[in-house]
Amino acid sequence: MPRHSGHHRHHRRRHRHHSGHHGHHRRRVRFKHRERNFIAAVCSMIVIVTLCTALAEPSWFYVKCGGCRLQKNVYIQNTTLGAHQFFYVGFFEEFYTTQGDHQVTHYIYHNGAKADATLIDCVTPKAVLVLRCCIALTFLAIVFSFLGFTLDLYGPTGRTPKLIRRYGFGSILTVLICVTINGLCFYVTEMLVELQRNTRTHPGMATAVRFSVSFYLIAVAGAVSIIAVACSLLRRYPPHEESRRDSRLLDDFDGMYAGMPPLPANVPPPPAYSP
Repeated sequence: MPRHSGHHRHHRRRHRHHSGHHGHHRRRVRFKHRERNFIAAVCSMIVIVTLCTALAEPSWFYVKCGGCRLQKNVYIQNTTLGAHQFFYVGFFEEFYTTQGDHQVTHYIYHNGAKADATLIDCVTPKAVLVLRCCIALTFLAIVFSFLGFTLDLYGPTGRTPKLIRRYGFGSILTVLICVTINGLCFYVTEMLVELQRNTRTHPGMATAVRFSVSFYLIAVAGAVSIIAVACSLLRRYPPHEESRRDSRLLDDFDGMYAGMPPLPANVPPPPAYSP
């Protein structure tokens, strides 16, 4: 008989421990689901794809009727410049010509492992430095967007991750980076316009440097990041006190359930009803 009683006590302790663990897991799942923000996560994923496309797209600037060309003595009226041409650590060569009474500096940029991978009169050393900063900032924006995507998708309930997620810090930083990249692109166009005017084949030819696909993709990524920030800030979350009260109620309920003795097996059915 004592052995049977000890067995029941051990069974109740195991049942209480299992019920408490199951209730704690259920409570964590409930609050994590409440903290998730799927709309903001979708926006962050769109931003990541757009930024990656901007890096892979071979057209960031469009140069028209300038001296920019890919090979010596081969002049192309229209040329496009993309981020892929500045990933490789290249080097510059300079040579000088005289037009009228002033000297013109020409730049040959070797931008690849092959000897014929060159940009002639397309960029200056300062322009390449700024473009590499734009590439680094684009990667940084991808990292911040991925951080926001992860937090919005999984909804961790820790104090710091919850603060970062609810106020959309990842998307806000992405917006600021996209604005900075586009501002640097404006600066690059000013340098490219001056270079094209100095190196154009005919003095009276009208030159132009315009933004191309990647620039507008960066702008779209910034706009979608603003939508992600709005989704994070406008979403209604449960107040902190309400969350704590619900947590205490769930704890009390799990404790009451865990303290109840287990139902005996093979319980006989109740007697039939008789008037």
